[in-house]
Amino acid sequence: MDLFIKAIVAFCVGAGAIYGAQTLWLSSVKQQIATAERTSVMPEPKPLPKFDASNVIKGLHPPKLDPNIGKNIPMGAINQQINQSIYAGKMVPLPPRIPGVRGR
Repeated sequence: MDLFIKAIVAFCVGAGAIYGAQTLWLSSVKQQIATAERTSVMPEPKPLPKFDASNVIKGLHPPKLDPNIGKNIPMGAINQQINQSIYAGKMVPLPPRIPGVRGR
């Protein structure tokens, strides 16, 4: 029974401490708001920047794409592969050459 009473008293002390901390915090916030309302002056508003509406319209409606753009892509890919195979033979390192010694 003694443990039960101690638990209830500890709960009441904790709840009272939380309530007191919240009340203190709320009163300090209210005080800061009240002092800020009395002392603050609204800054002078800045004018809106000017912008060109034609750029916005161009961004919303881009120009039509040319349907013939990808017409030559397959042939270009084939040509690229042919070029790579031709130049691959030139990339093979040559055997070392020693001056004055004949090749085999």
